[in-house]
Amino acid sequence: DMLKGVAPPELIRQDFKHLKRQEHLNTLPDIEELLFVQSIEGRAHNGAGSFRKYRYVNTTIDDIVEAVGMEPDVVKRKRQALIDDITEFARDVINGKVRDKLVNGNGVPFLGVPLFKKRTVVPRDVLKGMYIGGLRDDSFIRHETENRYNVRIGYGKCYLININVIEEMGLDGELLAHQEHIDQLYIYKKKGLIIDEADLYKFKKGEVRYLYIRHKIGPGQSDDAALIAGGLLYAEDVALGIFLSDAIDTLEKYSTIFRDQDDELADYIGKNYKELNTSMDEVYQMTYLAAIPEDEENNIPDSSLRYFLAIDEDTGQTALSSHLNFIEGKPFYPIAISYNKILTSVFYRYIKNKVNSIVSLYPHVVQPVLDGLEKRVEEVMKRTVTVVSPDELLKVALNKAKEEPAGLIVVQDKEKNVLGVINPSDFLYLLQKI
Repeated sequence: DMLKGVAPPELIRQDFKHLKRQEHLNTLPDIEELLFVQSIEGRAHNGAGSFRKYRYVNTTIDDIVEAVGMEPDVVKRKRQALIDDITEFARDVINGKVRDKLVNGNGVPFLGVPLFKKRTVVPRDVLKGMYIGGLRDDSFIRHETENRYNVRIGYGKCYLININVIEEMGLDGELLAHQEHIDQLYIYKKKGLIIDEADLYKFKKGEVRYLYIRHKIGPGQSDDAALIAGGLLYAEDVALGIFLSDAIDTLEKYSTIFRDQDDELADYIGKNYKELNTSMDEVYQMTYLAAIPEDEENNIPDSSLRYFLAIDEDTGQTALSSHLNFIEGKPFYPIAISYNKILTSVFYRYIKNKVNSIVSLYPHVVQPVLDGLEKRVEEVMKRTVTVVSPDELLKVALNKAKEEPAGLIVVQDKEKNVLGVINPSDFLYLLQKI
């Protein structure tokens, strides 16, 4: 029985082909496919891509996997294996094994991300990130954060849903995901819409789906903001732990275990990891930092796993690599990230200010900078200046400034009138390209 609102298989196939042609993820090709099937579910719901503004709200990942000729059970197993790589890392660290690389037993980097192959990590930081990352999605934690910081975030969770009942009740996946249902949950359980994991065996294949039900409406959280705030407040490996926790949250929506696996991992780490050393205040603080301010949903990125790993054509960067560069204080090229195409340069200013508003980042100032403050004003005043004409190419001007370490580039016309001043550091992110 074809549910109403399921996208036609030929449209799904067309969109899948189109997505594979136009977008490349910084991961292994087969992992890319495991992520794309989930993206197409969202595109079908929103009428994006080949679905041409027609919203097929009951399309599920099962429909997509079958339409593109893959085997649902195989896809679920492979996605679960990606989760298991990450949870196994945490178990090993807790059990005292040495794990300083984000790679599995076969040396394959987690999620197929090449960056993880070379990078040596501090396991304690990674687990701290996994812990905070897993808890910030929890409805209780979000509710508490809303009260503490007087903000609205919104929350919900995934449930096992009886497909026969969803139709009888006149509901669909979109309504469940986007409207507020906190007061109906009891009724949904009573009517058999939400079923218990213990009763799964009573149902035939395809009768049960794992769907998100929104408890409370709100702007939600930005996974990009969480990752960067974790990196700025703590360390880059904490940011990576948060990223891995978010990856589990994405992958578990279609895997062999119908449970909140990032939350479970956080609980496991909280109970068993002696070196965790993280208070609930820190968890609430990160949940607040990741929260999207009211009416800012269109201006704040919230990258899915696919968008974190999507390669920007012009720069070859991904959102993930850009965020890590920013955390490290390295130059970055502004790129447009997330489904809403937000410029990283604008977003980084926002998140840095938000972090600064509750925690002073000044202790991170390095000694040479502090030593520089001891200089007499006169010495600072003598900064060299590069003089250029307005027709000069920016590239040439910046290169001149690079040769004679100029503080400023002064733009003068033929009559020696100063037209303006350029600070080369504003263009640092471009200098790498030259």
